[in-house]
Amino acid sequence: MRSRRLPIVLFALALLVGTAGIWVVRAALEPDPGEPVEAFLADWEAGRDRRAAAQTDAPRAAASALKANRLGLDGARLDAKTLELSKSGDRAEAGVRLRWTVPGLGPFTYESRIPVRKEEGEWRLHWTPKLVHPKLERDTRLGTTRLAFERAPILDRDGVPIVRARPVVRVGAVVGDVSDPRATATGLAGALGVDRGSIMRQLRNGGPEQFVEALVLRRPDYAAVQAEVEAVPDAAAFDDTAPLAPTREFARGLLGTVAPVTAEQLERLGEGYAPGDQVGQAGLQARFERRLAGTPTRRVLLRTIDGGRPLQTLIERRGHAGSALETTLSTRAQNAAEAALGARDDAAVVVALKASSGDLLAVAERPVDSGFHRALEGRYPPGSTFKVVTTAALLRAGLKVGETVSCPPTISVGGRGFRNFEGGAAGSVPFSQDFAQSCNTAFVSLAGRLSADALTRTARDYGLGRRLDLPLGAARANVPPGESSVEQAAAMIGQHEILASPLSMAGVAGTVAAGRWHAPRLVDSDPRRAGRALPRGERDTLAALMRSVVTTGTGQPLSAVGGEPAGKSGTAEFGGADPPRTHAWFIAFRGDVAMAVLVENGRSGGSVAAPLAAAFFGALDPGT
Repeated sequence: MRSRRLPIVLFALALLVGTAGIWVVRAALEPDPGEPVEAFLADWEAGRDRRAAAQTDAPRAAASALKANRLGLDGARLDAKTLELSKSGDRAEAGVRLRWTVPGLGPFTYESRIPVRKEEGEWRLHWTPKLVHPKLERDTRLGTTRLAFERAPILDRDGVPIVRARPVVRVGAVVGDVSDPRATATGLAGALGVDRGSIMRQLRNGGPEQFVEALVLRRPDYAAVQAEVEAVPDAAAFDDTAPLAPTREFARGLLGTVAPVTAEQLERLGEGYAPGDQVGQAGLQARFERRLAGTPTRRVLLRTIDGGRPLQTLIERRGHAGSALETTLSTRAQNAAEAALGARDDAAVVVALKASSGDLLAVAERPVDSGFHRALEGRYPPGSTFKVVTTAALLRAGLKVGETVSCPPTISVGGRGFRNFEGGAAGSVPFSQDFAQSCNTAFVSLAGRLSADALTRTARDYGLGRRLDLPLGAARANVPPGESSVEQAAAMIGQHEILASPLSMAGVAGTVAAGRWHAPRLVDSDPRRAGRALPRGERDTLAALMRSVVTTGTGQPLSAVGGEPAGKSGTAEFGGADPPRTHAWFIAFRGDVAMAVLVENGRSGGSVAAPLAAAFFGALDPGT
């Protein structure tokens, strides 16, 4: 019996297995609704919006909407993840988590539902704007907005705003209004003196509503070119405000400017910035960009498709206002420095500081837009202004100012001849007169009294050779030891390889005024550092000698200035021309204010630089 039933059982089992196999094969061949979902998300993540839209039942509408929403989110990067997939007959739905990384805002995360329909045996995504975001309709899209805070001011030492929002006129053109980009760009370049190529590229490549800014002008400056601008085809100008100093020249190299952000700056500044932002381009405005600008409030919202009108805020990242930058600058002193230089366009500098603290009070430079910060970064041979340091070294070596030191017209050391630039004293006279008349040959004759490194060591007490810690670049002075009799002789009169900035030389005058060197400071947070006190009697002796320069010597242009100013002129050779070219110097102090003047290619310190020092002190206190 068992042997006869076994084949029947085996046959039944084989039939059952065969039926199940057919069912498995059919299931394997059945389309999976998850496949078009994953393909869609992969293309959408990669920015292939048209290819992603091809997975839907409305490719054209989907492609247009996907592109509009990505652009609305400023080109945000998308990460998408499928959470679950439910299926019922010919209908399916995928739950997804969408995470946009929006430039300047960060992550924007939410969940959405993707409907899938089976038609003619094939699963395809059913297009609906809610697939992008649950609150979207056919006439809306995602968008962003940035609410920037007004840029914080830069303050003077009394807390009064130096740089603040002031009226300006922005000149340029709206891309959609321009019929001939070349003609508009050429006209604007000619009227404003700006680069035509940059304007033309922006006019050709910008969106229709983009305003291409050619130049921002103060209102009086715009009035001077208004007729020319209005003659440019399709040009536009509108009133606005911009963070500006009182005048275009006012400490411009120090404060810097604010202008539209460049592509390179966008990359460097990173999150929080977007095209069109106004950012610091140089000076303190650039150095303290994030502090002054603050962080804008960013929002993702629903906008209308057509005009982009905001409808509803979906997420907000609150920003914060910038904080004011307190500087050591004095508005009164800066105005005096600018007045002293006036409208000249040659290379000239006036630097002033508070001797007892090192606080920078004023930095005026010409030309205004040279791109080179002469006052702090420039290094020049200081010429006879260095004789203040030389005299200090000689005093420490035992020199008496009443001692007779001959001042011949010329002197030779090691085969090199030295002469007097500014006349010099006649014959055998007291050293004090040699100082007042800036006699080169007298100083050169005393070189043998000093060791090779005496000037280097003494100069440090006057700040030369020390590191200068300022938020903007500041050059360290160089006072190397002389390695030969010729080098030591040249160093006595501020030549050889001695180099210093106008800021450093103002510090030399400040050291005499205060009795010790104080490190320069520019912003309120800069550290306070000071050198050791000058040896007993050295300060008073040098102050008296510098006063004699004004009363009887090469600094007599300051003799009419009240307050008993004291100073030292300098005429510094540079280059290899014959006769040598020279820079004109004058350093001075009056009370607690010390200063330096440099005029590049100036004839002599007494005739060229000293009058500027007198003009500065006169403008600082007009009644004296």
